[in-house]
Amino acid sequence: MRRKIIILTALLTLVGATAAYGALNTYAGTNQTFSKGSGSQKKPLGMSFKQTLQANNTDPSKAAAVLTHITVKIYGLVSNAKNFPTCSATEMEAKKSDSFCPKKSKFATGLVNSLLGDPTLALSNRIKCNPNLDVFNAGKGKLWFFFTTKTATQCAGLTTGQTAPYPGTVKQQGKFQIVDIPLPADISTRVANQPNFYGSLIKETLNWSKISTKVKGKTVFNNVSVGCKSGKRPWSVTYTATTNGTSKETQTVNGSSKC
Repeated sequence: MRRKIIILTALLTLVGATAAYGALNTYAGTNQTFSKGSGSQKKPLGMSFKQTLQANNTDPSKAAAVLTHITVKIYGLVSNAKNFPTCSATEMEAKKSDSFCPKKSKFATGLVNSLLGDPTLALSNRIKCNPNLDVFNAGKGKLWFFFTTKTATQCAGLTTGQTAPYPGTVKQQGKFQIVDIPLPADISTRVANQPNFYGSLIKETLNWSKISTKVKGKTVFNNVSVGCKSGKRPWSVTYTATTNGTSKETQTVNGSSKC
């Protein structure tokens, strides 16, 4: 009897370990591409680039587990955002628009494909939501991310301003630029502040513009490359996902792109 109990305990422990460490999502399709050139510290090169983020549940009957955090690392990229105008999140929220923002404060724009619904994540009862996403310079090493819609049908009846702008931070760590983006509850586990209304990211495409300005007569770009590594630009995207808002799983996708 004692031997059976030990065996049963071992099996339950194994099942628990499998549940704890089994992947929630896969992130195939994650990619980043950059305009040509490597630049150098002496001759920084203005950069535009495209980010594609993609998530799928390991269970094909379910939408992706909800993302709560995204961190992007890019080799050789440096931000000159301090030389560019900013846009106010308070005004965006009050006006339910970002159309008033200075043109050169908008660093990126793109589209998000997501599915909304209850915490079961069952594909059978999801609602499609495909908003536009704008990214603005917030100053002091920060960015504002803001969802917009052109029509009410674009995102399950939700309109611009029903989710508040949310911040990301930009910093340099060695030869990498790191953009860290915690995703607040009103776009993840409590969409538009509705209880138990989950948002599953399926795909996000962001196009980061190469924007220039003059500083003491010299042309400066918002993002510049100061070098590559053996003709490549290494990068990584780290995703944190949850199925219940409490337990979390983190995975990193590593890649590199041509310079």
